[in-house]
Amino acid sequence: MSDSLQPSPMASERPVLAGRSRGDRAARAIAVVGIVAALTAALFAWDARQSLRNLESKAGGRLAELGDEAAQSRASLAQAQAALKESQSRLTELEARVAEAQEGRVQLEEMYRDLSRNADDRLLSEVEQMLVLASQQLQLAGNVRGALAALQTADQRLAKAEKLAAAPLRRALGQDMDRLKALPLVDTVGIAVKIDNLVSSVDQLPLVVAETLPPTRLASRAKPLDEQPGFTRAARDFWEEMKGLVRIRELEGNDAALLAPTHAYFLRENLKLRLLSARVALLARDELSFRDDLKAAQAWLNKYFDSKAKPTAAALATLKQVSESPVSITVPDINASLAAVRTARASREKTR
Repeated sequence: MSDSLQPSPMASERPVLAGRSRGDRAARAIAVVGIVAALTAALFAWDARQSLRNLESKAGGRLAELGDEAAQSRASLAQAQAALKESQSRLTELEARVAEAQEGRVQLEEMYRDLSRNADDRLLSEVEQMLVLASQQLQLAGNVRGALAALQTADQRLAKAEKLAAAPLRRALGQDMDRLKALPLVDTVGIAVKIDNLVSSVDQLPLVVAETLPPTRLASRAKPLDEQPGFTRAARDFWEEMKGLVRIRELEGNDAALLAPTHAYFLRENLKLRLLSARVALLARDELSFRDDLKAAQAWLNKYFDSKAKPTAAALATLKQVSESPVSITVPDINASLAAVRTARASREKTR
């Protein structure tokens, strides 16, 4: 029994061998794993080395590129600096030109203000001169039309000067123009023209007693001398002269003016002088002398000239029309306008 219970030596060696084989397998496995790990590590090391070499090559190429870019950047920077310096010089030049332009603009504005001021002063001076001439025309010749035209021209000139504060002056001009327009119209020029026409027609007015031979006698004297013999022609001329000593004419007035031919010439000249004297009185606005001269001219026409003749009748009608025309009127002054323009000039001189 005891012998059967004791293990045999073969049975006891089997577990030991089995344990050893398992240990060998584990060691081999570990060795394999180690080898694989070593290979893997070597592979990774080689890959890392290759990657490092690639990285180094890439880094070198990149550094070279960066060096080129840096060189280019330095060249660009140098160009930019040069351009900046040029721009700064140009900017300085432009600033100088702008300063000159500003100074020129200021000078131009000053010149423009001076010119405007001078233009306004010149306009006021011209307006004052026109008003002085208009006042002289009114006071010396009573030329209402001329004065009114001068005032209207001055008002139009002032209306175009927008920068000139001329409202008080234009108001004074308007008041003076209204007063001149309210005056009765005296056609001095028209009356003077009519008197001149009368003066030029005096030589054609027929006298009451004709200065020339009758038409029948003129016709008889105009016959050809060859148609009659010498004795008959002499007798005819003698008879014509004898008939010329006596003239029979029917006169309506009791005191007919019989004038010699030389006296007729002086009569016409004196009539012209009377008409010219009336014209001078018209221009001088001397109504009394104007009426007296026209009355004397009418009296001479009625006394010495044939009033039935058409030229004389026309002359008498013209004299009547002229004598009824107004000559002298009370002309107002334009002192208000003169005072206004002088006040405007004085105020402008004070503001300088």
